[in-house]
Amino acid sequence: MYSISRLQQIIKPIMHGRFRHHIRKYQADKHNKGFGCHNLLVSMIYAHLSHSNSLRTLEQSFNANSSHHYHLNVRSIRRSTLSEALAKRDTRPFADMLAELMRTCSRTLRKPTQETADLPYLIDSTPIALKGRGFDQWVSNNGRISGLKVHVLMNHANNCPTAQSITAATVNDIDQHHLVQPEKGAAYVFDKGCCDDNWWAEPDNAGACFVTRLKTNAAVQVIEQITPSKNPNTNENTHKNTNATATILADEYIRFKHKKNSSRPNHYHGKTLRRITVKREDKAPLVLVSNNLTAPAQEIADTHKQRRQIELLFKWLKQHLQLKRFFGRNANAVKLQLLCAMMAYLLLKLYQQNTRTYDSLHLLYARIAGCLFERPQTLYACYAQRRREREVWMAMQERLF
Repeated sequence: MYSISRLQQIIKPIMHGRFRHHIRKYQADKHNKGFGCHNLLVSMIYAHLSHSNSLRTLEQSFNANSSHHYHLNVRSIRRSTLSEALAKRDTRPFADMLAELMRTCSRTLRKPTQETADLPYLIDSTPIALKGRGFDQWVSNNGRISGLKVHVLMNHANNCPTAQSITAATVNDIDQHHLVQPEKGAAYVFDKGCCDDNWWAEPDNAGACFVTRLKTNAAVQVIEQITPSKNPNTNENTHKNTNATATILADEYIRFKHKKNSSRPNHYHGKTLRRITVKREDKAPLVLVSNNLTAPAQEIADTHKQRRQIELLFKWLKQHLQLKRFFGRNANAVKLQLLCAMMAYLLLKLYQQNTRTYDSLHLLYARIAGCLFERPQTLYACYAQRRREREVWMAMQERLF
C-alpha cells in the first residue's frame, strides 16, 4: 500500500485545496512564477520542525530529500527565491489559514469534560525582540523591548490559540480586545495589561466571567466584607495537594467611586465586583478582581493561577520553533515566520491527536524532527508483518508435534 512521509501526514490539514482557497481569494499567486505561497508555507513549516536556523541550512536540508518533494506538490528551493518570497508574499492567506487551523483544533482536539467544563480562556501577549541591522529601520520601542508583540487568546481546555494578532511593540494589550468575542458562561483570565473598566462591561453583558488583577491606584469603595468559609459543595478529597491551595487574606464586594475615568465615562460604575486578596510567598499579596459574585474565593484564585499556561505556550514556541533567528529582516518576512510558527504548533497538535500517542508534545517534536521525510509503515503493512510472524510460529509448532 501507498505510504506517505511524516511531513506529509503533519501538513495534511492544509492540503486538498484548503490553503489554495485562501490563495485564490486574495490572488496571492497572481504574479508568482513557480514558487507560490503553497511552496513557501511547506518550506517554512519544515524549517520550524527541522531546527533550520538559516536559509542556507534550510536549502541544503530540504533539497537533500528531493525525491519526496512530488508527494508534497513542491519543488526544490533556493535561498534567493525563498528570501524574495518572504519579503513580498501576501500575509493574508497565511493569517486566514491559521484562523482555520485554530477553528479545526477547537472542534477536533480534546473537548472539555464535565469536570473541566469551566476551564477558562486565557489572554496575554509576548514580546518578540528584533535588534540589529535591518530591524532598526522599522521596529518600534516601547521602553522595554524593540520589536513586535504577539497577542493570543488561548483555550485552556486544549492549550491551543483561538485568536491572534501581531502588532508593534507600542500597541497596548487592551487595544486588541477585539480578539475576544465573549461567550455566555465562559471565563476569561487576563493580566493588568487588559485592565479597562469599560471593556469589562462587554463580557459582563454577555453573561461571561472574568478574573484579572486590580490596579493599586483604582478608586473603589468596599460594600461588604465576606467571611472566608469552606465551600459547601466541596469535600475533603477535592484538593489533595494542600501546598497548591492559595491562602485567602480578604474577600470583599466593591464598587468604583467615580463615574468617569479621566475624560471617559466609566461604564462599570454602579456595578458590584469581587475583590480577593491572595497571599504569596516572599512577594506582595495578589489582589484579584472578578465579576463572579457567587463562586468560592479559592476557586477564583485557582482560575487566575491557570493563566500560567499561556506563558508556558509562549515559552514552548520560543524554545522549540525558529523564533530566535529570522530568515528576513523586513516586517513582511518576520510576520510570515511568526504565522508559520503558530501553524506548525497547531499542526503538531493535530498530528499528536491523529497518531494517538501518549508522549508529550516536546518528546513528539524531538522524535519526528530528524525523520520528517521517513515513510512509516501503513496499518496494512503492520498487519501483513504480524500475519507472516504468526505463520512462522505455527510452522514451528507443527514441527514440534
